[in-house]
Amino acid sequence: MRRLALLVCLAALPAPAQDRDGNDTPGDWVVTHQKHFGLWDSVCDERMEGEAMHQRCYIRYVDVFSPRPDFAAHFLFVTPGPDGVRVEYGSEPGTRFVRDGNRIETDAAPLWTATQNGCLTGGSCVFVGVEAAFLYEALKSAESWRFQFADRHGKTQDLTWDLAPFAAAAEDFEAEAAARGLR
Repeated sequence: MRRLALLVCLAALPAPAQDRDGNDTPGDWVVTHQKHFGLWDSVCDERMEGEAMHQRCYIRYVDVFSPRPDFAAHFLFVTPGPDGVRVEYGSEPGTRFVRDGNRIETDAAPLWTATQNGCLTGGSCVFVGVEAAFLYEALKSAESWRFQFADRHGKTQDLTWDLAPFAAAAEDFEAEAAARGLR
């Protein structure tokens, strides 16, 4: 189960997490910036790739809400994208949300609701361009992200992520990414 937890967390990274030999390790990435904002982390790291330094920055949150033996988790990564940001949300395959059960709220009113099939079943849930910009702004301005679902083990879950610190994490991420020429 620990290996499964590690693999899920490593698979969630915005760039390949394997070392240069394909092993499931962080490899030779060196963290150059890390700051915590409640649940959220603003992180930048780098490594040499051939003759060039490769840098990346991201906001992340990995919520392991069910420990062994019925491990289950959700994650979110925000990375610089060609048109602003790229937002990736994830859960395990087999996750099944109730109707409107994956939503961002302010004053208990939905500001954004996931509609992509992958966002509701543990599949691919990636936003770029205009969709990512809207979601990113919602994350910065809303109070909470609410999840109502059955996890991959069939256990009913009702989780809430506090978004109050997200705006500060986004400000830090944007400044650090800009300082490295990534935005």
